[in-house]
Amino acid sequence: MASKDVRIVKAGVEDHEVWGPKAYVVHYEITNHGKSAADYFAQFEFLDKDGDVLGATGVTADKLGPGKTHKGDSAPLDSEITNGAMKDIKSVRVSQVDRT
Repeated sequence: MASKDVRIVKAGVEDHEVWGPKAYVVHYEITNHGKSAADYFAQFEFLDKDGDVLGATGVTADKLGPGKTHKGDSAPLDSEITNGAMKDIKSVRVSQVDRT
């Protein structure tokens, strides 16, 4: 199951050199547990204190070899948070993983 290939390592508000000051940053790992190289798309949903979805963003890992791990970080853009405000983000979850 591809969803087991994506893991959120840590997430929260931090000052980040790419995403800026007080950004909600998601640090993640994508590990190819398959037997051949694969492309991955993972979607993260950002949630408020009630667990309601505020918005989502996606990340990719291309041509990831078997047994290899892609590590990265991402943060939502203002335009991706459509059901609230950035300041309302309290947690994040992996909502979709496509492995091709």
